[in-house]
Amino acid sequence: MEKTTKEFLIRQVHQDPGLPRQQPTTSFWQIPSHPTLSEKQSPQLPSTTDIAIIGSGITGCSLAKHILDMSAESSTLDTLTVTVFEARTLASGATGRNGGLLTSCVPEEFTEFCEFYGDKEANKMARFVNRNLEMLHDLSRLTPELEKNSQVRRLLDIICYSDHKTFIEAKESWTRYEELVPEDRGKTQFLTARDAAEKYNIRAPAGAIAFPNGACWPYRLITDTWSQIYEKYNFRLSIETQTPVQSITYDASSSPYPYSLHTPRGIVRAAKVIHATNGYAGHLLPRLRGALYPLRGTMSVQKSTAAFGQHGDRVTWSMTNNRVYDPDTDTLEAGTYYAHQNPISGDIFIGGEKTKLSHFFVTDDTEVNARCAENFATLLPRYFINGWGGGAGQDDEGERPEMRSTWTGIMGFTGDRLPLVGPLSQSITRRGDSEWIAAGFSGYGMSLCWACGEAVAKMVLGMDVSDVLPAPFLATTQRIENPEQRGPLEAVLALISASSE
Repeated sequence: MEKTTKEFLIRQVHQDPGLPRQQPTTSFWQIPSHPTLSEKQSPQLPSTTDIAIIGSGITGCSLAKHILDMSAESSTLDTLTVTVFEARTLASGATGRNGGLLTSCVPEEFTEFCEFYGDKEANKMARFVNRNLEMLHDLSRLTPELEKNSQVRRLLDIICYSDHKTFIEAKESWTRYEELVPEDRGKTQFLTARDAAEKYNIRAPAGAIAFPNGACWPYRLITDTWSQIYEKYNFRLSIETQTPVQSITYDASSSPYPYSLHTPRGIVRAAKVIHATNGYAGHLLPRLRGALYPLRGTMSVQKSTAAFGQHGDRVTWSMTNNRVYDPDTDTLEAGTYYAHQNPISGDIFIGGEKTKLSHFFVTDDTEVNARCAENFATLLPRYFINGWGGGAGQDDEGERPEMRSTWTGIMGFTGDRLPLVGPLSQSITRRGDSEWIAAGFSGYGMSLCWACGEAVAKMVLGMDVSDVLPAPFLATTQRIENPEQRGPLEAVLALISASSE
C-alpha cells in the first residue's frame, strides 16, 4: 500500500497539469469582477507580437508594466508590442484566489538558506523579498482609488507554534536573520504561549513569533493596476482573456516571429515568449514536469463575532503545526494555516489544507474537498480563545463559525522551494532561445512575483539583474533536470513511510 501510494503521487506530479479548468470555484476576492477588463479581448487576435506573456496574474502584470514602462523610455523600443494571454478571466488564477498576505518567506527558512546557498545569497534573498513587498505597497499608492480598493496595509504577523522543537528552530532562524539583515534588526518579538494568549487571543502551545507583514485584496490590487497599464499603453498592449495557449511551435525560418502560439481563437506569432503560469507551466513546457508541480490550496471567508472583535488593521495570524497523514482515511493535514481579518467588514480569511491525499498535487480548482470544508468549520474555535468558545465550536451565546465562502486555487512548487526565474535553455524548450519563465513561487507568490516579473522584464530587454536577483532563483538546466528533494512532495512521501512503520 505504501509503495502504491508513493508511486501514485510521483506519477501525479510528473503528469501534464493541463490548462486551467473552466468553471472554477468562485473566489470571494473576485466578487465583483473587474468591470471592464475581466473578459477583455481584442475584436481580432493580433497576427504578431514582439512579446507574448502567458498568464495575467501578478507576475504577468509585473512583466507587462515593467516591459512597457522601460521600453517607453527608449527610442528604439517604444513601439514594442506586448500580448497577454489568459485562459480564463483576468487575474482569475492564484492571484485572484490566494490568502491575501504580504509576508516574507525568508526569516523562517533563513538558516536553511544560509546552509545551502551561503550567507551572501541568503541575505540577497531577504532583500529581494523585502523590496518586492515594498513595491506592492508603493503600487497601491499610485492613486487614491487604488489604495482604497486594494486595502494594502502594514500589520504584525503572529506566528504560532504547537511543537517546541519547531519553535526553537524558528527562533534560531529569526535570530540569524536579524544578525545578517541589519535593516530588520529589532523587529522580531519572541512570545510565550501566555503572551500570545493574553495579547493576541490565540493559542500557541509552544510559543509564537511576531514579525511585521501586511495584507491586501490581491485581485483588486492587480486588476486595478492592469486598468492603469491598459489605459496608458492600449496602442501596443493586447489583453486576450478566455484565450488559452494550447501549444507553442517554433520555426526559425519565420524570423523575427519564430514562435507560433496556438489558441482556440487562432494563431499569434511572437518574437519572445514569457511563461507566467506558475503551477500550470508544465503544460507548455513538458520538461518542467516534476521539477515544478502544482499543489491545490483552499481558502475560506468566515463571519466574525462580537466577542472576537476587529483586528484587521493590526495583526494577522499564522499557525504552524506538524504535518499529519492518516493512512486509514487517506487524509493529509498540511500543517500550516494562515488568517487575517478584513478591516472594514470584519470577515476572517483563513486558509490551509486538510484533504484527501490524492487531491493535493492537482490542478482541479473546480471543487473544495469535503474534508477540507469540514476542517475549516473547526479552525477558528481551535485557535482563538475568545470568539467561538473554548475549542468546542460554540460559545455561551450559541454562536458557531459561519462560513461565507470557500474556494480553491493552484500554486506551483519546486523541489528546492525557490522560484524559477529567467531564460530557459533550448534543452528545456523547443530549440529557440527566446523563452523565459517566472514561476514556482511555492506558496509565497505575493512576496516574490512582482520583483521576479520585474527581473525577467529587464532580462528580456537586455539588462543585467545579477546585482538584485539571487543566483539560486535562476531557471538553470541543472535545477530543472536534477531538482532538489526538499519540497512538499518529499515531505509527504516521508510522512507515508513514517505512517507505515
